[in-house]
Amino acid sequence: MGEENLPAEKSRIALGNLALIKGWFVATALWLGAVTVVYLLTSLDPFAARSEQASDINALGFWLMLMIWGGAGALLLGGPLAVVLGLLLRPVRRQWIHVAVFFAAPAAILWPWSEFSTDLPVLAFILSVGAAAALGRFSVRGDVEVVCAGRPARHRR
Repeated sequence: MGEENLPAEKSRIALGNLALIKGWFVATALWLGAVTVVYLLTSLDPFAARSEQASDINALGFWLMLMIWGGAGALLLGGPLAVVLGLLLRPVRRQWIHVAVFFAAPAAILWPWSEFSTDLPVLAFILSVGAAAALGRFSVRGDVEVVCAGRPARHRR
């Protein structure tokens, strides 16, 4: 796209119109899908005798609560964080740095929230959020355009 002709100090990253929505959707869908798979694998107990249908309803309710909680967290916290990170990373041209920051930032925010826990389930949760955010940013790498800092970005159709 002619990015090699632009001086590094005078260029910035511009994302396409739907890049934020696409990245957020990919990250959220990956994370909620992973939570569903982990929940199904941990809740399936072939040796448990279930004579009541109530346990199935409770399991469905818990899964729905996980999905609503995860989706709301992604919308209320992940979306604004992605906007802030995207704006802060505009001068950085290397896409792998964007992906690494999108992994590290949510993990760095969640780890103090967990009181710096080193328990494996807590760390797995934190790293899964970071990995989903990084994969969401990786999914929009094709929507990136490097433009001159003084010119408005051309939007692709």
